[in-house]
Amino acid sequence: MKLTNALKSISMATGGVVGGAAILAVVLTLAAPRAAHAVAAALVQVTNTTANPAVTLDASRAASQIVDLTTLGQAAVNPATLTALHQYIPGGTFGPAYVVPAGQNLVITSIEASSETASNNYLNLYDNTTTGQREFWYLPNAGTTQLQFPSGFVYPAGSPVYVYIGGQGNITQMFVYVHGYLTAE
Repeated sequence: MKLTNALKSISMATGGVVGGAAILAVVLTLAAPRAAHAVAAALVQVTNTTANPAVTLDASRAASQIVDLTTLGQAAVNPATLTALHQYIPGGTFGPAYVVPAGQNLVITSIEASSETASNNYLNLYDNTTTGQREFWYLPNAGTTQLQFPSGFVYPAGSPVYVYIGGQGNITQMFVYVHGYLTAE
């Protein structure tokens, strides 16, 4: 009998230690994810500064960043004339000759050029002088040509946007619309 009582006592003492260890293991298991989560959250924390902005919105989709340019009053661009583009403001008005605002870049994503007759036209985009040619397209057909630039091309802050129509022989005027969006420098 004494041996049975002794074994029961040892079993209870061992069970208490094992039970205590089990409870401690459960407590540590529950506490560890919180500590791990706190460490991970600190490592993934994002700081949004002007110099290093965090992307939270596709800038090309923000209405306040969209830029539509055309000639003043949507007049045609005449051949062999460097023509400034103006921002079209919703409601039907136009701003002054467009210059990319300080601290921002203009990303041009598409251009529409319409010509009434087929000719040997080409269309150029410039910054502010005929030596500042940025892009060149040959547009020989009548009608509207739409040019798409999925990744866009960039005009830096302070750059005006001009168009020029050239060609050989029978050069005709065009209606030109430039579409893009602003991003931080």
